Amino acid sequence: MARADEKGNSVDWLDESRFADIHTFVYSGMRFEPETGVAEFDFAHEGNDQRLHFIENVEFPLPDSGVSAAGLATFHRVLELLYIAVGTFYYKVMAPPQVSITAVPLAPAAADWAWQLYRDGLAEYAHRHALEYVLDLPVHTRYRVPAGVVHDLGASGRAPLVGFSGGKDSIVALEVLKSGGFAPATFTTDRRIKPQLELLMRKAQARLLRVRPRSDPQLKELMRHTALLRGHTPLTAMTSLVGTAVAALHGLGPAVLANERSADEPNLVWRGRDVNHQWAKSAAAEQALDRALREHAGIASGCFSLLRGMGELEISRWFAALEGYDELFSSCNVVVRSTDPHRTQRWCRDCAKCRWVFLALASVMPRSRLVRIFERDLLDDRAQVEGYRALLGLDGHKPLDCVGEIVEARVALRQLAEDPQWRDTAVLCELASQIPPVGPDQTERAWRVDRVGSVPAAYQAALDRWSPSTAGSAHGGS
Repeated sequence: MARADEKGNSVDWLDESRFADIHTFVYSGMRFEPETGVAEFDFAHEGNDQRLHFIENVEFPLPDSGVSAAGLATFHRVLELLYIAVGTFYYKVMAPPQVSITAVPLAPAAADWAWQLYRDGLAEYAHRHALEYVLDLPVHTRYRVPAGVVHDLGASGRAPLVGFSGGKDSIVALEVLKSGGFAPATFTTDRRIKPQLELLMRKAQARLLRVRPRSDPQLKELMRHTALLRGHTPLTAMTSLVGTAVAALHGLGPAVLANERSADEPNLVWRGRDVNHQWAKSAAAEQALDRALREHAGIASGCFSLLRGMGELEISRWFAALEGYDELFSSCNVVVRSTDPHRTQRWCRDCAKCRWVFLALASVMPRSRLVRIFERDLLDDRAQVEGYRALLGLDGHKPLDCVGEIVEARVALRQLAEDPQWRDTAVLCELASQIPPVGPDQTERAWRVDRVGSVPAAYQAALDRWSPSTAGSAHGGS
């Protein structure tokens, strides 16, 4: 199949040498229309004789009362950082050997963050396609003077804006803030249809602000013909900045996410560098973005994770203490990626994320309740044994998905091996005896809630006040 590029040259999407001339990915400009709430992000893949141009549209919800001048100025600065993050999604189409971000001058911390975004945020993508040069990709930027005044949103007293995906972690974050006396709004990005979101929001009783990204149709055409390099991008960086931008538009407080301590563990080491599927959710990524927002947009605590001091198992325990979400939530990335607007399925029941969530919840809730949620017992399914072997670190590297630490998986499985409800299931019978010993310190850490400096004092107080102990037992699943 052939079509013309913007210079009129014929481009054969299926020709593997079609983009050999491309040498630089260029940020070529951005615009925002305050009357419509639509931002346009321009990107180009440039060569000596060829140039392919893409435009991403992002529609933001506008407040009924209008936007203050100060709010709009902050929004523009945050939008510039979002522009940088969205660019990684378009860079991977051809992955040229250098990136130019000179259309938008950046404060020094923002330039450092952009550098990490490409080199660490695209490490899994580089590993998947054996593109070693991406690990040290030149990212050219232009200097901007850092903001002279910094406003601390964590201490502003304004209502927070919670990123809401419909998964167990974001539900926990929202309920903790509600019970702590906050009146949070929520936001979501509607790149894909989420049929059960309306039911979830009715249950959560929180205002939802929708952001609607629209990819360039040309990119969609490339994807249909598999004529691009597919792979993981730092999506959480985009989500973080979407929330921070919406909060600025609506005069709200910080954007609050639900990223956990477990996200810090890399999946593997390649070419001497850590490859972490969840790098954009990690503490290192959060800290780099916080520095960028301080210097570039003049805001402190503009976006942080409320659950940073917790592991996946403890978050699961907090979720298990909640009522009314069992039939509504979904933490399966395969289902999230579905483009079917009529789907009702919440779990694919055959991916690393489903296996992990089932294992984590098995350690904190009765077997009958968990099987009702999944409509299948994944731990009593021999077809899942190899998948659990990978989660336990018994075979190869940890799966490239949003799953907990290897030690957490081992802590959970060892606990279930002593539980009459679970010890005779197929997975336990096969794998329990193969797990290396887990020390008391590792078990204690898996369930520990750490205090972290990135959580502002008022939000830490909400965490301190909320406890699942009043609604459920400690770690036992019985």
